[in-house]
Amino acid sequence: MIRPLLRLLCGLLIAQSAHAAPFAWVTNQGADSVTVIDTATRKAIATVPVGHRPAGVVAAHDGSRIYVTNPESRDLTIIDGPTHTPVATVPLGEGPLAIAIGPDDRFVFVADWYEHQVYELDTATMRIVRRIPAGKAPSGLAVTPDGTRLVVANRDDNDVSIIEIRTATALATIPVGTAPFGVRLSHDAAHLYVANVRSSDVSIIDMHTLKVTATIKVRDFPYAIAEDPARGRIFVTNQHDDTVSVIDLGTEKEITAIDVGGYPEGIALLPGGNEIYVANWFDGNVSIIDPDALRVIGEVETGEGSRAYGDFIAPR
Repeated sequence: MIRPLLRLLCGLLIAQSAHAAPFAWVTNQGADSVTVIDTATRKAIATVPVGHRPAGVVAAHDGSRIYVTNPESRDLTIIDGPTHTPVATVPLGEGPLAIAIGPDDRFVFVADWYEHQVYELDTATMRIVRRIPAGKAPSGLAVTPDGTRLVVANRDDNDVSIIEIRTATALATIPVGTAPFGVRLSHDAAHLYVANVRSSDVSIIDMHTLKVTATIKVRDFPYAIAEDPARGRIFVTNQHDDTVSVIDLGTEKEITAIDVGGYPEGIALLPGGNEIYVANWFDGNVSIIDPDALRVIGEVETGEGSRAYGDFIAPR
């Protein structure tokens, strides 16, 4: 009786684990679609049509809604998470690209590449609440876990703005490397990591002093960043090198670079920290990295021009 009972319990645990595994929502810029990947099976299970040339993506924290920016149709697609169905399209600016969501899911923030501002939208009405001034060509966005500050990487100004959301005013403008793009707040919001595309390095900003404390060389054209707090590392996609740099935060040095697909862009660590997903624009697929072995352990075909720029992992 003991062995059958153990087998039953193990089976239930495996089933619960698979059920809890999140979805990855990968924007395909060349296919005007989003691929939905079941991370439990590492298989694409749906393709969702969206606007023209989708790039940015962010999910509500419960996975109920997925928000996708479409720079060339100048709008935002809203997808119902459980049914994988687009439910609304919102016209938005001249070049909506990066997108972030507040901790309570009440507001989303969208950077307009050409208008040099960030739109704040109420998720209940999907109406613009405010237009927050930013620098030139705003790209990476992040909201602090307490919802009080918005981080904006201003690519053509070579700096990062720290904005108080309540007043929509800049608390600081911090010079970084050349052409900052992707940003990532640390899990405790104590540090900000900034990928500087044209200087091929990563800036680390102390979020208490609002000063750069380190600059770390990586490979050519770093784009986006994922943090692995359990292992004390960050992972950085390098567009022109077809690699992901692994940076040890203790030594603040690159310890290796992992070969992935062509022109890697979006990157995310799965909950639990067991796998890292990397979207490869030129190959139209996702590379799956083992963060312990530091090598690719799988691939998933997605669609033409996979970007997944943003927080593209969401609960099912």
